[in-house]
Amino acid sequence: MKKTSIAVAITAAATLGLGQMAMADQDDYQEALDQAAFADMIEQAANAGVASFRELQIDDERGTMEFEVEGWDADGQAYELTLNGENGEVIHEMTSDTQVAPWGLDAQQLNSLLDRASQDGFDRFEDIDLDEDGSVEVSGFDGDQREMERSYGLDEFNGGQ
Repeated sequence: MKKTSIAVAITAAATLGLGQMAMADQDDYQEALDQAAFADMIEQAANAGVASFRELQIDDERGTMEFEVEGWDADGQAYELTLNGENGEVIHEMTSDTQVAPWGLDAQQLNSLLDRASQDGFDRFEDIDLDEDGSVEVSGFDGDQREMERSYGLDEFNGGQ
């Protein structure tokens, strides 16, 4: 009898844990942006002064959905920008001198990347990270709310520049 009670308790705890994990995944899916909303945030960031993008991500650590961007402005200064993820309002921006020459993708090239990733099954996006080694990592979710990650070559979108 005691073994049965313990087994039931373990099964219940495991079931509750899985339910919470599925709920967390649902929340993550809901916090990620669809292609149109992600493209809109890219446009807002470009309008705010980002000329070349290196990293883009959705973040909700402060209780508000935020769109964070790292890259460079048109003058080649390192540029960090945080937008309100719901209305595009600038929350924080900072430029700094850098010894690193600007590299990355512009807004139009990023939209081509979003198109390609959508064709590959992405339904919602949460992170795009460009690496100096020439890779672009995209993270998000498919239509069944499963997490996806995919790597692309940077040259596919910047014309080999």
